Amino acid sequence: MTRPFFLLRLLLFAIAAALVTASCAQQVPDVRESRFMMGTLVQFTIADTDEDTALAAIRAAADEMQRIADAFTIYGDKSNTVKAFNASKPGNSVILPQEVTDVLQTALQISKQSSGAFTPAIGSLSLLWGFSLPDPPEQAPEEIAIVQALRGVDSSLIAFDGKAWKRLHADTKLDFGGIAKGYAIDRGIDVLREHGIKNAIVDAGGDLRAIGSHSGKPWRIGIRHPRETGKTLGWLEVHGDISIVTSGDYERFFMYKGKRYHHILDPQSGHPARRSISATVIAKNATLADAWSTALFVQGAKELPMLNSKGMQGIVVDADQKLHTGKMSLVPFHSGNNEGNGE
Repeated sequence: MTRPFFLLRLLLFAIAAALVTASCAQQVPDVRESRFMMGTLVQFTIADTDEDTALAAIRAAADEMQRIADAFTIYGDKSNTVKAFNASKPGNSVILPQEVTDVLQTALQISKQSSGAFTPAIGSLSLLWGFSLPDPPEQAPEEIAIVQALRGVDSSLIAFDGKAWKRLHADTKLDFGGIAKGYAIDRGIDVLREHGIKNAIVDAGGDLRAIGSHSGKPWRIGIRHPRETGKTLGWLEVHGDISIVTSGDYERFFMYKGKRYHHILDPQSGHPARRSISATVIAKNATLADAWSTALFVQGAKELPMLNSKGMQGIVVDADQKLHTGKMSLVPFHSGNNEGNGE
């Protein structure tokens, strides 16, 4: 081997080694942080960002999400305008903050589109069952109390004159439990982006929004099996900006005389919905996915064509544990047990 050729090979080897070293240096570890809020563990995952930047962004996003939780909750001792509305005399005008008005108008629109399967007017029923109270229920309320609460569970009993809101029945109370978590996730993502974050997941107990990618690869999101602990129904590979929200009967429930009573209430019957045990909605934002996952759970698989017509997609496990999927136009669904990197 001649000396010039040897030196050339040595130079090429050095360049290759440098490229490999640079490539490895670019593989920044994910930054993960968790906060407990909105009755669940919220996990922030940020990829391809230095730790200090990621942690500062997470703190700001978590603060914003907690602010939203405090503004929309109907539980606890801290006052807010939603509680003030619920305590107002029927027929009296109440001016709500623009943020609350915007979310309420979205909720009422979805209520109409879902034929009342989702409604923000379910507050009296939610409080009666008490699944979100510090001491969870151990048995169902008396039927007469359920019938009384149902008198106010009607979105048409919430009126808006362009400036102020009124509740038109004493038993009509707001409950944003089926939409506020999704809205909080959306705002969390907004704040992360304001801090320069491009690749992240905000996961609030299985309700999540993913943006960007995971080190250049799609985020892999597992959908929890509603009856087999530690297993998944399948997974979704996502990138760009997508929200995935699952409503299930396994998060908050109690067993009474061999029957499962869970927190997703049917606005028509006043009892826990029985057509599904799990319902997942994939949409462009978490606010829509959150509300529609409740509607899909209540209505069951028959609601899947409606979702598709609105540019969303759904996955339902019915009461007989049969899996149903609508047209998967946004994200392909891969059935089977597989670990995800986002949940």
